[in-house]
Amino acid sequence: MLYNPAVAEEYDFKKLAQEIVSARLKDIAAAPDAAAEIACQIIVSGVQSTRQRQDPRLTVMNTCRGVMSGMMLIDQDLGAAAVAILKSMANLAQELHLDPAQTMTWAMEGIASVVILGAGDLQLRVTEAIDENIMGAGAVFVELCAQAKAERGS
Repeated sequence: MLYNPAVAEEYDFKKLAQEIVSARLKDIAAAPDAAAEIACQIIVSGVQSTRQRQDPRLTVMNTCRGVMSGMMLIDQDLGAAAVAILKSMANLAQELHLDPAQTMTWAMEGIASVVILGAGDLQLRVTEAIDENIMGAGAVFVELCAQAKAERGS
């Protein structure tokens, strides 16, 4: 891997992803799948173009954070979006020569940072969706939500 932290510079993939999702997916029935596709497109081009300047973890995490923020803004199903994004991470990791488990964890970090901000039982609903669809990921997601809350001081 060519990432060099000495020359690290953070690119705002969160904002880009959020703007694309909120502008394009408001009235789309298949918004969760389309959101996952948008996440993959941004991550692939982002990692490929910034690999020497930015840790791929930041690109994946911030892109997923932006996609989920956009989905929240347009009142779409965050559980379905999280599952669609996570299911796409294995192929994406292979394409980018990244570790699939790490890539999925990075994605869940970004997802968790948004889900903890939601009202009501959003965190529980997203956790259940992940747990039902991706074996073993629910427990990891719960831990990442706890970490995200601790970082926010909530």
